[in-house]
Amino acid sequence: MHEPLEQDRHEPAETNGGELSARNRLRYIILGLLWAHPMSGYDIKQAFDRAIASYWNAGNSQIYTTLKSLSQAGLVESEVIVQTARPNRKVYRLTEAGQTALEQWLEEEVPDRFTKDEFLTKLFFCGETSDEIALHHLQHHRESLLQQLAYMERVKQQYASRPTRRPRLLEYQMLVREYKEAVLKAGLEVTEHAIERLNDQTPERP
Repeated sequence: MHEPLEQDRHEPAETNGGELSARNRLRYIILGLLWAHPMSGYDIKQAFDRAIASYWNAGNSQIYTTLKSLSQAGLVESEVIVQTARPNRKVYRLTEAGQTALEQWLEEEVPDRFTKDEFLTKLFFCGETSDEIALHHLQHHRESLLQQLAYMERVKQQYASRPTRRPRLLEYQMLVREYKEAVLKAGLEVTEHAIERLNDQTPERP
């Protein structure tokens, strides 16, 4: 008998019976990656860094802990691939129950989102301090946005030139990247406007 998935400690208890689909979105990302093809924990981490890091991040410990809980729940199964020149690989694949769970999650409505943003929270109170501090935060935020946009462009070029046997999946992945890129560009425009306005207001030091 498979063990039920434990509720994520960082998420509040569910009021509707605690469905699996509402507990930990990382589990469904991993199920989605394994739907494409079997992967090792290392492969999954590489997929995160290459394709998902711009809107969701996960460390090695989170990934392996989640794989363990998915395995205990019977949603994935694993096989050790014996290798001679390299260490053995533990490869995970989706089970029929895992595919069903993923399909059910994909069909569910997306709940209303509330994003916690430390940058915006600090900026909200910067009227209580000097413009120099606000300008520092804005300039740092601008650099972060520029780095993210550069990363998105590199990923877009890689995927645009990469052959695929699943064009429909690639189409939706590119749609996600276009959405994220538009959000970043809008944030950059507002940030640069705010920097320009503060620079105009701040008197030059002798």
